[in-house]
Amino acid sequence: MGLRFDPVGGGQFKQAVQQLIEVEKQPLKGLESRKGIEESKMKLFQEFKGRFAGLNKILNDFTDFRKFRELKVDVGDGQNLINVSVDKERAEPGTYNIRIQELAERSSIISNGFPDPEEKVLGVGYITLYSANGDKHQVFIDERSSSLRGVAALLNRQNDAPVRASVIQDATDPDNQWKLLLSAKKDGADEGIEFPEFYFVDGDREFYTEDFHDAQNALLYLDGFAVESNGNQIADFLSGVSVELKGSQPDKPFTLKITEDYAKVAGKVKTMVEEANKILDFINKQNQIDQSSDTRSTFAGDTSLQNIEFQLCNLVHEPMLVLDSEGEVTGSYRLNQLGVEFEKTGLLTFKEEKFTKALERDFEGVAQAITGEGGFGASLKRFLEGYTRGTSGLLATREQGIRTRIKEIDNQIDMKNRQIERKVQSITDTFSKLQGTMANMQRQQQYLASSLGGGGGNLVGQLLG
Repeated sequence: MGLRFDPVGGGQFKQAVQQLIEVEKQPLKGLESRKGIEESKMKLFQEFKGRFAGLNKILNDFTDFRKFRELKVDVGDGQNLINVSVDKERAEPGTYNIRIQELAERSSIISNGFPDPEEKVLGVGYITLYSANGDKHQVFIDERSSSLRGVAALLNRQNDAPVRASVIQDATDPDNQWKLLLSAKKDGADEGIEFPEFYFVDGDREFYTEDFHDAQNALLYLDGFAVESNGNQIADFLSGVSVELKGSQPDKPFTLKITEDYAKVAGKVKTMVEEANKILDFINKQNQIDQSSDTRSTFAGDTSLQNIEFQLCNLVHEPMLVLDSEGEVTGSYRLNQLGVEFEKTGLLTFKEEKFTKALERDFEGVAQAITGEGGFGASLKRFLEGYTRGTSGLLATREQGIRTRIKEIDNQIDMKNRQIERKVQSITDTFSKLQGTMANMQRQQQYLASSLGGGGGNLVGQLLG
């Protein structure tokens, strides 16, 4: 505060002021202790809130049949001939016989051979290119680009050119191993193109087309019926099923099987149980108290947490209805029939083998019991929404309550600090005035002492004490 203390009594005054401050700060210590308790509860509550996030994240898979199910693909002996990708929300299980007769091919030409791909031996001239829309334009070849690699680089720099140029090595003729290969950018007969025209003069070697291949479509047989495609990438070959043809073997048919993947579906239920257990485990630990437990900074005995535990127990034990397309109840399941049960510890356990056997017996019924309107997913969603909904859910309300209490304590601390500052300033001002008075009296004493001589000094000293 910039105070200056008298060298005689300043130390004692400073100590006295400090003692007064300590007395005034006693209520502050109580407020800071209360704030620490509330902040501990806030940290603990946010941990609890985070455990709801994991369960909420997987909720969509438990309220939609097609998101809940998983499909797997088996192509048997065709694994080297085809790649298959499945959109599980559109595809349907099924078995199909496939035979790939021939792959789609693109138009291509190859030049005669040259001994060196870098040697500038073509002379000068131009290449006439035909774009995909039929327009043509010419690319000039000067001496700097008159090698195979130079021509390939020029062609590949033409953004609208429908061909891609490569220099390849062919050891058929050891003396002329390097050739220029031009290929259309797309497969299929519909993408057949008119190739560039080359015109060179003053070259050291002749350049010409040695061979060519016309474009063709892919041909395969599906359950005995011929299917033609203008490319080897076939989107929606079947509804929700896309394929990539990798090879053709007309004499090697294979079977494509699309089936429910019980293991992946079971994995989803296992994840759901694990996320629910995170919530239940938190509640159980809050209720584990003894004589040394400080319940002020925990949620021991909190009725809201007990209610959450009670509702989760009810969800596990309530029947999950199976409804038909008209909303009529056709059956029901309980989670314990599907391998989800409570342990004595208060946590859930999941018996995957029991669940898988239930899926094998009645996949549609089990999936509808979990994802349908009267199923577990819908009940779980309603339960979670009551706690996680925006600013009106219970979690948000409880969190805001703790924040409000912390803010109120902060306001009280600020107010008390200002009161202490005013108190200290008042004491300091009083002491400063006292110092001024004492200084005047000392000056008067010295004046009288010098005016009255030695004896007078004794008298003045007695008068001033």
